[in-house]
Amino acid sequence: MITFIKTIDNAIEPLRILAERVGAPLFDLAARLYLANAFFKSGMIRLGDLVNGNFDNQIFLFELEHPVPGLSPEIAAYGATAGEIILPILLVLGLFGRFAAAGLLVMTLIIELTYIHAPEHILWAFLAASILIRGPGFLSVDHLLRRFLRKES
Repeated sequence: MITFIKTIDNAIEPLRILAERVGAPLFDLAARLYLANAFFKSGMIRLGDLVNGNFDNQIFLFELEHPVPGLSPEIAAYGATAGEIILPILLVLGLFGRFAAAGLLVMTLIIELTYIHAPEHILWAFLAASILIRGPGFLSVDHLLRRFLRKES
């Protein structure tokens, strides 16, 4: 029986190597891109309102539609806009990936608790938590920085 298990284990070793070297980095990148896209699109709408002089719409939303406890509507509107632009960019690059994921996880929780319950929020929270726990992965600036810093020491 042990021989059979070892044979199976040896047979799937190439699949494990492929998953580890190719699959995992591509999955990490896809998770970062998916999560970043969800927030960046919203941030661009908010930024458009700011640029076009219609930011009162955003402040109104944070005042009446989905107020954030403990924050003035102005601070919440500007903070959400900045977060939805900056954090996704960091996440796509994988630069300070855990920080970006933590910020988007907090934003997801605030959206879920103060505005609307939606199934995609569970996915967003799961992806952000995964990046926060595991890091942004091999295809990231964070990974390059760690390699560079290890050579310097």
